[in-house]
Amino acid sequence: MADDLGDDWWKEEDSSNDDDDEKIEDKEDMETSVPEQPQKDKDQKKKRKRNRKRITDELKEKGDKPGRPEDFVGFLDKHFGGKLTAVERDEIALDTEKNFYAPNQTPAFSVAYLRSVLPKWKKMKIACEGQGSPMLLVICAAALRAVDLNRQLQDFKGDKCKCAKLFAKHMKLGEQQTFLKKSVCHMGIGTPNRILALVKSGHLKLDNLTAIVIDWNYRDIKKHRVADIPEIRAELATLLKTYLIPHIKSSDLNCKIGML
Repeated sequence: MADDLGDDWWKEEDSSNDDDDEKIEDKEDMETSVPEQPQKDKDQKKKRKRNRKRITDELKEKGDKPGRPEDFVGFLDKHFGGKLTAVERDEIALDTEKNFYAPNQTPAFSVAYLRSVLPKWKKMKIACEGQGSPMLLVICAAALRAVDLNRQLQDFKGDKCKCAKLFAKHMKLGEQQTFLKKSVCHMGIGTPNRILALVKSGHLKLDNLTAIVIDWNYRDIKKHRVADIPEIRAELATLLKTYLIPHIKSSDLNCKIGML
């Protein structure tokens, strides 16, 4: 559950679902004719699709610039839009200077950035206590990225650092809950959905949390970042609004957000 997974664990194929054939048959039985869309609606959708700027086009025009705290605040504002009351907006409002570490100056991964965020990491590890309550939380868009990043952070983590893997790929929620309940972990790395589930269940505690690092600048094969994928974006925004931002504002540990 900590750092003991094999390098090729994710390459294993999931077991086949015995119900797949039955689902296909049910779908065929229930299939009905769908009325054809009016030509006007189709033309409007095609027009919107043509006018929508692609990420690759934006990168060619503007380049791949590292994220800033202003981008992060803008992401929250855009996601929640008019969904929140004035009081709720005030509750999740972040100060781009007070609530953030200085952002990474390059879009590429850098261990040096984490060292600048937590220069006293070695001493902090020694003082860490309490089961399931990490001091550092790294949030990525996908499980495979979390695995790769965990390897790259080995030099930063150092000896005797217990890192909780907080993602769903081939890892059951119950197993992670048991691990967090019994183990002192110095840091956690995972995806918004699984981190949200573990915090909600009370197994992942925020008592010692000093730094929240978002894997903001990383782009997948489709050039998408964590804030570009609708499902991940929604889960990240919910995690921040419900748990992480309230912790940042109420904690005496001066917890801040870093943008890796």
